[in-house]
Amino acid sequence: MTDSADNPSSSVKAASLPAANDTAALRQAALDHMYIGMTNQTLLAEEGGPLIMESADGIYVTDIEGNRYIDGISGMYFRNAGHGRDEIAKAVYDQLKSVSMNVYAGATPKSIQLAARLAEITPGDLTRTFFCQGGSEANESSLKMAQAYHVRRGDKGRFKVISRKGSYHGSTYGTMWLGGHPGFPRTDYQPRPANVVTVGQPHYYHDEYGSNSPEQNGERAAQAIEDAIIFEGPDSISAVIGEPVTQPLGGVVPPPNYWPMVREICDKYGVLLIFDEVITGF
Repeated sequence: MTDSADNPSSSVKAASLPAANDTAALRQAALDHMYIGMTNQTLLAEEGGPLIMESADGIYVTDIEGNRYIDGISGMYFRNAGHGRDEIAKAVYDQLKSVSMNVYAGATPKSIQLAARLAEITPGDLTRTFFCQGGSEANESSLKMAQAYHVRRGDKGRFKVISRKGSYHGSTYGTMWLGGHPGFPRTDYQPRPANVVTVGQPHYYHDEYGSNSPEQNGERAAQAIEDAIIFEGPDSISAVIGEPVTQPLGGVVPPPNYWPMVREICDKYGVLLIFDEVITGF
């Protein structure tokens, strides 16, 4: 906010752009003018500013000072094709040259072709795609679709979603509360949304159910979902959301009996089951 009521010229700021090769100036400008996601701004300032990446190629990223790093997490686990791919850059360029944004006109030839191709390779009756710009938006949209589905079927009271502790479903206000990602401090974002219900998930190495085997751990974790549905009231539950393989806990693969049991429980109570495969799908 700029105070210009008494002095109109006070709102005009002198342009002072840092040089592209001045690391110190760029880091200071980043501290002065940016909020950088997934960081602690105080710690970032103590460190003198962010690491500034200038280029990337394949599995490597290079900072402004020429230091080269291996991108060990593929961007955010999904850059599996690597950085700097000419064919991908050309496809993006060609699309931007033809239609850069298309909100109300319906579709483009490329988006239709992509949706048709996805329908060919996805299993079962998965035949339609709703395109989003990121995982958080995709999960927000899935929750909206789930609730709208129930409303249009006459179940207007189904607004709650059951998620699992230790999961990651996004960083928007709504999705950050789904699962309680251990890396996200939520003290700044109270109160907890009233529609979010959280239960444990199968993790035999850190078992919270006192199980004697991975299979029993899966059974008890699935039962926790059914217990939550019954406690909250089946007529209030819209959906259950989960990662098929839980990323924040270290790539935890559930016992083979877990997801079939969860599917059966959801079907039993008319609850939709949302699989968040933004990370594991790639």
